[in-house]
Amino acid sequence: MMKKSIIRTVLLLLLCTVTVSAAEAASLVQGRIYLKDGRVIECAEKDRLEIPKHSRKVKLLRRAYYKDKSKEIYPFEEIDSIVCWHVASPEYLRKFIPAPNVGWLWVYFETPYICTGVYSQKGYGIDSNGGIEVMVRYRYFSRSRTAYYLRKAGEEEFKCVGSASRRGKDRFREAVAAYIADDPELAELVLQSNTDRSKTILLLETYNPTKK
Repeated sequence: MMKKSIIRTVLLLLLCTVTVSAAEAASLVQGRIYLKDGRVIECAEKDRLEIPKHSRKVKLLRRAYYKDKSKEIYPFEEIDSIVCWHVASPEYLRKFIPAPNVGWLWVYFETPYICTGVYSQKGYGIDSNGGIEVMVRYRYFSRSRTAYYLRKAGEEEFKCVGSASRRGKDRFREAVAAYIADDPELAELVLQSNTDRSKTILLLETYNPTKK
């Protein structure tokens, strides 16, 4: 039997943990699509867009719940990013970016020096309280793929440092520390951390390769 579980994530604005079920999360949300050519596609009040997964195109439904609804399609390669929110909590924005050779990443957080993303093979949802869900499906001894990806400022590609749905292990911490080795003090802090993977990743909010 398949069973869904939720990766509990620290909300950047609420500083709390998402605990709602996968069934309660909305995949049809409001948002803005930022295209690489500089255009911004806005959702009107009655419009909805579908949170994408894998490397799929973004679908925007104009007048989504009406008989005269229409659909707009925006290709993965033409999008710079999308910013989404649940209609009930527009103050909590969630950003997704298309990463070549990876797929759609939820931006866990980003600073002037580093961007951290989460990839979910099963997709994402946003609950009415603004909390985001990363979907995971378990079946027998296998599980769907979720992973953390890192990209330093100035780099083009993301680096995968390990699964987002497992407990913290030395190999994971070593991979993260190796990637941020140009900040030796933080790299050592990561190696010494004895916590779960989400909290280890949050240590990178202080990453700064330029500090003396």
